Amino acid sequence: MKAVIHIGMPKSGTSTIQAFLGMNAAALSRQGVLYDRFDPRFGSQFELPIIGLSAVGHAIQPEFERNLLGLHTVQDLRDYAKRYATHLSQTLAARQGHEVFVGSSEHLFAWLDSVDQIRALDRFLSERFVQVQYVLYLRAQDELVLSGYSEAIRRVHSHSLAQHVATGGKINLHVPVDRWVQAVGKDRLVVRILSRDVLQNEDLLADFCHHTGIDADGLQRPGRVNTALSAEEVAIRRALNRILPRQARGGDMHPVYRVALQTLLKFRRKRTPLTLTDAQRAEILKKNAAQNELLRQEFFPGRPSLF
Repeated sequence: MKAVIHIGMPKSGTSTIQAFLGMNAAALSRQGVLYDRFDPRFGSQFELPIIGLSAVGHAIQPEFERNLLGLHTVQDLRDYAKRYATHLSQTLAARQGHEVFVGSSEHLFAWLDSVDQIRALDRFLSERFVQVQYVLYLRAQDELVLSGYSEAIRRVHSHSLAQHVATGGKINLHVPVDRWVQAVGKDRLVVRILSRDVLQNEDLLADFCHHTGIDADGLQRPGRVNTALSAEEVAIRRALNRILPRQARGGDMHPVYRVALQTLLKFRRKRTPLTLTDAQRAEILKKNAAQNELLRQEFFPGRPSLF
């Protein structure tokens, strides 16, 4: 069996891909494609980056995910990795008829920030699969900044969009891509651009299926997933984030926060899309031009620009 692992880059269709895999798991199995989440509560397969972190003795850094998973120490991660290794071995033994294992996690990008961590994950997978391939999708930084701001506000932050652009406008995509190239080799890394003129049939899911060997005919497609917040909801959440606890002890949204948010949204029915100004967009693209050009030369030499 071979493995195809989707490295979920920030705000680049990852939730859509994971929703597609989840709703079609049974149909995929009939195709010989195994999609198996260790913890079905989550779309992101945390088990994959945890393998890399635990192997080199690193803990999960973000407090949000530590609380969500209940994994606070390196030993917690090592125990979790052992449980997953046992689970995967048992699953593969029981699914002999499958030809492809598909996995997806945005935390592969977010958490594995060294070549050693990535190589540890790759060793783990290569010991269990005859071939391991990785797929990732790149999205233009101006779009990433806007989506990233929504995600920051959705979690706990309360800063303005202007502050977010000023401090987070530079998103060097070349560095993480190069890290994966160093760890697994360019020949095993499929780099795609989230742009209609690049995607198979101008469609993300069609492109993903093409590169994972999935026959998309007859499979369900999810609606819009993890959409950006409106300007009105951003304003409400920024205010709530300053005065109320966002996260309950178990990692879910705090019930007081939830009630306050739902109540206030009822009085703000207008939904205005959150947008960047032309000046902000130009500033972001200028900050990232040099590194984008390196990626263009390496992976898309035929394109006049990366995005």
